[in-house]
Amino acid sequence: MNQNQKIVPFLILCLLQVGDLISTRMAMTVPGVRELNPLVRELGLTGAKLLAFGIIVLFVWRAKNIGRVWAACGVYAAVVASNALLFLKS
Repeated sequence: MNQNQKIVPFLILCLLQVGDLISTRMAMTVPGVRELNPLVRELGLTGAKLLAFGIIVLFVWRAKNIGRVWAACGVYAAVVASNALLFLKS
């Protein structure tokens, strides 16, 4: 797999990271909602997102199977959707 095949899922993962950052901040405004991610609790949201970005860069760069990268996109899309639903249902 060449690097050009990885560009689209990499960019989508980056956009989903931004979406996760925004949707997490929105969800945290709902009374009773707690952050369950221990990295976010320890490093703060921005620090955890920067760490996640570095991991994503390494993950995509080293990926030998593009299906795994797309699977990661699916997981992050579910996280963003979950955060958005928490906010919208309040």
